[in-house]
Amino acid sequence: MKQTAKHKLPQTLVQQPRQMNETDWAAWANMRKSNPDLRSPYFHPDYTRLLANLRRDVRVVCQYNEYGTPTAFLPIQGQRFARPVGAPMSDYHAIITHQEEVTYDSLLSGTGIGAYHYSCATDVQRLGEPQILATNQTAAMDILTTADDWRKDRDGSYRRHLKSNRRRTRKAEEDVGPKRIELFSRDIDVYASLLKWKREKFSQTGKYDVLSADWTQALIRTLWERGAQAELRCDMHALYFGDQLAAIDLGLSDGDVFHSWMVAYNDELSEYAPGIQLLEGLIDASSETGYRRIDMGEGLDGYKRHYASASRDVVSGLVPLSGAAGRLSSLYAATERWGVGHLKDAPGKLRRRYSQIAACEDRTGGRVRHMLAAFTSSGRN
Repeated sequence: MKQTAKHKLPQTLVQQPRQMNETDWAAWANMRKSNPDLRSPYFHPDYTRLLANLRRDVRVVCQYNEYGTPTAFLPIQGQRFARPVGAPMSDYHAIITHQEEVTYDSLLSGTGIGAYHYSCATDVQRLGEPQILATNQTAAMDILTTADDWRKDRDGSYRRHLKSNRRRTRKAEEDVGPKRIELFSRDIDVYASLLKWKREKFSQTGKYDVLSADWTQALIRTLWERGAQAELRCDMHALYFGDQLAAIDLGLSDGDVFHSWMVAYNDELSEYAPGIQLLEGLIDASSETGYRRIDMGEGLDGYKRHYASASRDVVSGLVPLSGAAGRLSSLYAATERWGVGHLKDAPGKLRRRYSQIAACEDRTGGRVRHMLAAFTSSGRN
C-alpha cells in the first residue's frame, strides 16, 4: 500500500489548538467518552479551545501512532516551565488518552519542554513516584437515581449532619424569610455578588486572588454567558432567604456533571450555613438539573466528608525533563521532600503559592508583587 503524507506525521507534535484538525478534536472527544476517568468537564475539548482564545501560550502535546492516528493529547500552557491548561483555575488535569502505556515521560520527552508542574493530576498511574510530591483525594456525590435514594445510602454521621442543617433552615426562615433556590440563574447582579464575596474572602484569608488576572474572570464569564443549553458551560445557582441573597455556587458543567467551582456566601447570614443549605438544595434538585454527579473537587476535609459518596486519588508535583528547567525542578523537588519533615512543609507551601501566581501573572514584576504580598499576609496571620 502506498504510504500517504498522513503516515509521515511525526510521533509527537506540540501544536496550538488552531493548528489541530477535526480528526484530532473528534479523537479527543471519543477518548474522553470511552474513558470514565476523563468524566470531568475540565477534560472537554471546548475547555482548551476557549482558553486558547484567552491565553497566547496554550498548546497541546499531540501523540500519533505510525499511521497518523491520534493516540494522546495533553493541553498545557507555558513554555519551558509548562503547566496544565487553565492553571490554577483547572481543578483536575490528565492526559487525554485511552492507552494504558502512555506516561508523562513518554509523551513529553523530546518536546523541548523543560519541566511540567501539575497540582491535581487524576491519572496517578502515568507518573513515576519521584514526580509526585503530595497526594490527596477528591470528593464527589454520584446521584444515580433520586435524592432520597442517595440519602438512604449515607451513614449515621451524614444523617446527624442533615438533622442539624434542617434546624438551621427552620431558624433562617423564622429569622429572615422563606428559603428558595434559583437554579440556572442569569442575574448579572447575582454574578457580581459572587465575584465580590469571593474576592473579599481571598483578602480576608490572605490567599492569592486568582480572580485578579483578567483572563481568569474572562474564562468564567464566557462560560456562564453560554447559557444552560451549551454543551460546556458554567451553571450558577443561588440561595435566598426571603429577599436576601444568601449563597451562590457557580460550577463547570457538561450536562450530567456539575463541578462546584466557585462558592460564596453572605457573611451576614453565615450562622445559617448558607453554603451547605445550597448544596442540599442542589441534591434535591438533581432531577431538574440533570446532574448525576456533583463534584466538590480536591480534599475530603470539613463538610465534604459528610457528602462524598465517590472519591479518587489525585497528586501534585512536577516532571523534570530537560535543560536548566528540568535540573532546577529536580533540585526543588529534593528540597521540598526534605522540607516536609524539617521545615513544616514550607517549601511545599511556597511552591503551591508561586505556582498559582506564576500561572496567572505573565510578567515578572507581577509575580514578585504578589509573592511579597503573600509573605506580608503570612506575617500578619
